[in-house]
Amino acid sequence: MHSHCQAMGMKLYKNTRGFTLPEIMITLGVIAIALSTAVPGVSSMIKNNALANQLNTLVTNIHYARAEAVKRDVRVILCRSATTDAPTPSCGGDTRIWEGGYIVFADDGNNSNSVYNAGTDTLLLRGQPATSGIKMRTNWTWNNNLEFNPDGTTNEGGSTAVMALCDDRGTTNGRMIQVAANGVPRMYADNIANCYP
Repeated sequence: MHSHCQAMGMKLYKNTRGFTLPEIMITLGVIAIALSTAVPGVSSMIKNNALANQLNTLVTNIHYARAEAVKRDVRVILCRSATTDAPTPSCGGDTRIWEGGYIVFADDGNNSNSVYNAGTDTLLLRGQPATSGIKMRTNWTWNNNLEFNPDGTTNEGGSTAVMALCDDRGTTNGRMIQVAANGVPRMYADNIANCYP
């Protein structure tokens, strides 16, 4: 049989074997090292995307509020709210903390009160709470609300409104929005000075 197989050009292997225990351990070690370097990168990418999405949504809504103020020729207000999903939401919440949500409304009834009155004002938008783990904190200028005049400027006494968005990584990967008196928001990414401006 052996000579017959050799005559046909076939090779016989007497000692066919699988992986040894050391070979398996080395392979598993290499896989573990590869995973340990890949997982933090994926986690960081997910957090960066969440911050960027939160920032972009808020900036879009700021532009919307400003445009509505000009279009409607009334003051339009973006205010923090802990009741965005209520049938009649209201402005309010913890000082300088915005991750609970916000509403945008046209202050049609009384241009001086800056408070949403369902009977006279027009609710334009409900901003949902921030993605879990993201903090949205403002300076005192932006504390309760951000108001836009009919000409698109802010009604914040000429001061710049600032909001910082951070996660558990702090300022290193934070984002920031500044809205100057002209009402135009500007975005800043990475290494912001403070997560509580």
